[in-house]
Amino acid sequence: MALKNLKKDPSLTDKAYSAIKSAIMSNELTPGTVLAEENLASQLGISRTPLRAALQRLQHEEIVMQNGKNMVVAEVTERDVRDISVLRIQLEPLAIHLLAQNGGITAKHLDRLYLCGEKQLNALRSGDSEAFLDQDALFHVSLAQLTGNSFLTDLVIKSNETIRRFHTLSGSLLFHAEEAVQEHTVVLDYLRDGRFDLAEQALRSHLEQVQQRMFAK
Repeated sequence: MALKNLKKDPSLTDKAYSAIKSAIMSNELTPGTVLAEENLASQLGISRTPLRAALQRLQHEEIVMQNGKNMVVAEVTERDVRDISVLRIQLEPLAIHLLAQNGGITAKHLDRLYLCGEKQLNALRSGDSEAFLDQDALFHVSLAQLTGNSFLTDLVIKSNETIRRFHTLSGSLLFHAEEAVQEHTVVLDYLRDGRFDLAEQALRSHLEQVQQRMFAK
């Protein structure tokens, strides 16, 4: 694949980080791919110094890993996804519990979350799986962000990134994509009605269904 030349930019490390991470998340850079510094630096049009800093950030996030002298794209194993799914089922419903404690959710924020579902359905109709996954992640991460708890948000972001990579590699999500959108809508309908207990249950049920669908044979 060819990465976009970044030319001169004041935040080259951030740009390199985003470009490489995007290529990994979309499976343009597949697990096990060697991230040769000379080649990447040439494609991005930057020196090795900001490139190395970007790779170190990705290594910290466990998206790339050291393999001998080289950095490589990290694998996403079924065990990884099963372990994260167990955590996710317990973690994400906590966001709704915290929202209830903090006074609920505004109509403006609800509208934005409903819009995620509309955009997901549009992406399905156009066959744009990346756009679908973008909106799926936005739904889950936004619920965590609305709590104001940065630690919860970071964990939800990381778990959703791993799940997304698995979906992209396996194609598992799109087999049940409409069901996922419908399940999101159920959660939002309960939030709109102030039924936080039922919204929490609905989100947990959704995540359990996602886990089952990912590994359905």
